[in-house]
Amino acid sequence: MKKNLHTLGLLALLCIGTTGLLTSCSDSNDTPETTPGTDAGTSYVIAAMDDGTSYLITAPSLDEGTVTVRGMGTEVLGGSYWVFKNHKYVFSLVYNKGGAGTGASYYLNATGKPTEKYSYEFNRITSYGTWGDKVVTVSTGNSKTTDAQGNIAQALLFNYLDENTGGQTEGSIDAENFLGNGEKVTFAGLEEANGKLYTSVVPMGMSLYGIAKWPDKVTDHELIAKADGGSASGSYTAGVIPSTQYPDRAYIAIYSGTSFAEKPVIASTDRIGFACGRMRSQYYQTIWAADNGDLYVFSPGYGRTFTSSADLKKVTGTKPSGVVRIRKGETDFDPDYYVNFEEIGTKHPIFRCWHISDCHFLLQLYSEGVDGMKKGKDAIVNELAVFDAEKKTVVPVTGLPSNLAGFGGEPYGENGAMYIAVTVTGGDKPAFYKIDTVTGRAHKGLVIDAESVATAGKLTIQK
Repeated sequence: MKKNLHTLGLLALLCIGTTGLLTSCSDSNDTPETTPGTDAGTSYVIAAMDDGTSYLITAPSLDEGTVTVRGMGTEVLGGSYWVFKNHKYVFSLVYNKGGAGTGASYYLNATGKPTEKYSYEFNRITSYGTWGDKVVTVSTGNSKTTDAQGNIAQALLFNYLDENTGGQTEGSIDAENFLGNGEKVTFAGLEEANGKLYTSVVPMGMSLYGIAKWPDKVTDHELIAKADGGSASGSYTAGVIPSTQYPDRAYIAIYSGTSFAEKPVIASTDRIGFACGRMRSQYYQTIWAADNGDLYVFSPGYGRTFTSSADLKKVTGTKPSGVVRIRKGETDFDPDYYVNFEEIGTKHPIFRCWHISDCHFLLQLYSEGVDGMKKGKDAIVNELAVFDAEKKTVVPVTGLPSNLAGFGGEPYGENGAMYIAVTVTGGDKPAFYKIDTVTGRAHKGLVIDAESVATAGKLTIQK
């Protein structure tokens, strides 16, 4: 996994280019970042929950043994997401549903015990990532701009959490007409590579403000809701277009500076739909850079879930789940690269994905295919596979327990393999499974005496 979430160890696998014109994913001018071993004052740090309480606990290995949170773990703020930063800190970010977010950072003290460093309060989270020495949270919300009718413009809201000082700053930019098509947008995932920041821009339809200001951007007036509708994060009011008019396009914003206030370069393609994993109001990252700096952009093909009803017309997408890429140093999509996941492997669309190492990615798939995707929060996503982006192959992951109940949050990549927390039914404790990148075979490793496990990473003791 890329270093904005978990830092990888020494590269272990080499990718072979499919043609003489393609550069192998292992061919890089960048010096790979190494993961220090536990003999250098580092420990694996595991986020787990038991009896409604969240803990951080350390372990010397993820490959074997058992650790318990009972009497051994450090009680911490219960994070919805965990971000490991530069081997120094792990950030707990709490979603809090529609409310304001809270967070805290933790480090390993001189005795190797997880200890709180700073606490934070910020706007709600719909996506997150890192940029330089900051952990960044992203959401879409009301701006301070209104029109003559009192319609409020939407803004992208950012919080920058400083890993060194504990300080935090806020920022915002217009979310309305961000792509020039009249629609408001959100961001899904932040990926640092090649001295730039990449983010997937997800169009979300037109607000009252947008329709009033850019009426020519309405492609079909039948798309405007005639009454309030939807529920929870999908609720909407009369007069808006509640879902995008462009479900079969993906957009990537490329920032070259250090602030979202700059004007980014926008790369777009109609070979896939918008690029993000989705669960209710959460937008999961599906853009990842390979070790050679090429950016791979994955799409589940969610536009196909936008179906019209008697009360509301929607633009239904047609694009299957697939992946495209932007070459290192380029600002547009590679016209010669495309993979349709519904034609290879198990032929199932992706839900989420993560970079492992070189040009290998871990895919979490909708186990029941496109029909399962349409179930929304009730979809079954218990299938994993390894994707080789150069060979364009998908290898299903085998060796997972037969009583699999689900997975934790972010997997952890190291030395060309991926560790993912697995929860099972029947009273067994959760455990990490190590997935071999080449064979896709998973092997049971460290068992955690807790009810559930979110993720793991490595931290160095701060003396």
